Amino acid sequence: MPSGRRVNARLDPATQAELECLVRESGMTVTEVIRTAIHRLYQQRRAPAPSVADVFADLIGAIEGPADWSSDVKKALSEGLGRKHA
Repeated sequence: MPSGRRVNARLDPATQAELECLVRESGMTVTEVIRTAIHRLYQQRRAPAPSVADVFADLIGAIEGPADWSSDVKKALSEGLGRKHA
């Protein structure tokens, strides 16, 4: 006799088709597909949110500009906007 809780769920036709495709392509049972999906969603929600540095890691250092730009941003922006609208 299998252990665990039995779940009854209603699926719309699109979700049912996706489930059937996953079962067919993966060779897993319906139970295995659902169990895997629940586990992945659970892990995703428990994972720490990426930091801003992580999100923009590919962009950091990708733009060239004055080395001291961060120390005088207002001046740099004003000069840049002045040239743009001149």
